[in-house]
Formats: sequence, C-alpha cells, structure tokens
Amino acid sequence: MSVPITDPWLQPLRPPAQSAAVAPERRDRLVCWPPAGGSATFFHAFAAALPEAEVWAVQPPGRANRRRTPPVTVPEEAVEGVLAALDKLPPSDGRLIFMGHSMGAAMTHLLATRAPAPPDLVVLSAWPVPGRFVRHPLGKPAAELGTDDLFAFLRSLDTPGLADLDDALVAEYLLPPLKSDLLLGEGLAAMTDRTWTKSPVVLVAADDDPVFSPAEVAAWGDVVDVRDRIQLAGGHFALSAHVDTVAEAIRRAL
Repeated sequence: MSVPITDPWLQPLRPPAQSAAVAPERRDRLVCWPPAGGSATFFHAFAAALPEAEVWAVQPPGRANRRRTPPVTVPEEAVEGVLAALDKLPPSDGRLIFMGHSMGAAMTHLLATRAPAPPDLVVLSAWPVPGRFVRHPLGKPAAELGTDDLFAFLRSLDTPGLADLDDALVAEYLLPPLKSDLLLGEGLAAMTDRTWTKSPVVLVAADDDPVFSPAEVAAWGDVVDVRDRIQLAGGHFALSAHVDTVAEAIRRAL
C-alpha cells in the first residue's frame, strides 16, 4: 500500500502503520539525513533492520523525486524545512532518533540543536566535530568545482554503485545535488554558532575512511555526551555494509 507523503522534505521508508504491526505498544521514530549528493533511499536498509521503528529519511530538494525543485544551500533553511515536515507527522509516543551520515551527520547535529524537543538519541556517522574540518575539502570553493573535480571526489570515496552507472547519467543526476550539498557544507563550516546537542550520541567511524579518521570522529566526545562508539571495517561508506551492527547499537543506546 502506498503511503502519502505529508511533506516533500521527508520520505517514509517504514511508515507508522508498518512499525505498529511489530511494536504496537510504542513506536520509536528514526529520522535520517543522507550524505552529500545522496537521497532518502540511502537509508532504506535501516527500515528492514529496525522493523519496530518508523523510519523517515530527509529528501533534500534537487534530487530524486524533488529533482526539479531548486536546491537549498543554507543550513538553517534546510533544517527549518525538515522541522516543518516533522511537525506534520502524526504524534508518536515512542522515542525520537536522529541519524546522519557524512555531511548528513553535520546536518543531523544541527537539526538536533534546533528541534523544539531534543531527540532521545543522535547517531553521527563519518563526520568530525564542526569547526574541526576544512571548509574547502577539495582544495577550492564548491562553486568553482567542475565535472572532473566532482567525479574524482566520488571515486576517491569509493561511492557505492558508482562503477555501475553511466558517466553521463552520473553527470546529469548525481553531480548537481553533490555540488549543491558541498555548498551547504561550506555554509556549515562557516557557522560560528557552536551549540552542542544535549542528547546522548552514538558515533560511527570506519577504519579506512579516506576523508575522516576514527580519531577525528571520536573528537565529538570532547563536546557531546557519547553513549557508544562504533568502529566499522571499510571506507567512507562502511555504514551501508554494516547496517545490522549500527541498528543493534541504536537499540543498546536507547
């Protein structure tokens, strides 16, 4: 059965009716923010790994079913869009979990600090503490990045599925949202507000991440209440290969 989307900023991966069949007493709600250039489907596997929870994923404009919507490159504007979408969801008596991967982790943390009620848990994967990463990780402003720069960046991350896609399709469908999200990341790096979430945090890092080392991710422990640290085998997208491990860490932390 199709599920109506109450707001384009949030896509239902496991809607309330499905989670209620597994956990009728209390339905936790997981809200996920994808990495730069990614879409809501990045977190689809978590709907299967956490059948007791509602799973919603942020769908930023400029990609997938929102491809023709102008992208948002101002962090606070993106967070406001997601908060407005969350406000439209049916009330939930379960716990609220925010999770993000890579730049989506930075946006998730910002979302947690701006939410009217703090989430019960925040999961931050493959991203260092704000203020401790380079504003222009590719060596020049995102506005100046060309097609070759963006392809090289994707390949350096060993982006899942990239080798199976035609370069022309990647250039048309994946590179524009990637570039707009890199602009969003520059906005995050430029922010001077260093408000930290008061919610407990689970950190996820990978042994061979070429972008952010486990030590850089672990530095969140200097500023937030870290409840658990998960170190995975693999590269920047190791999260996708260890969904069950991370799902179990979420259950333990709640």
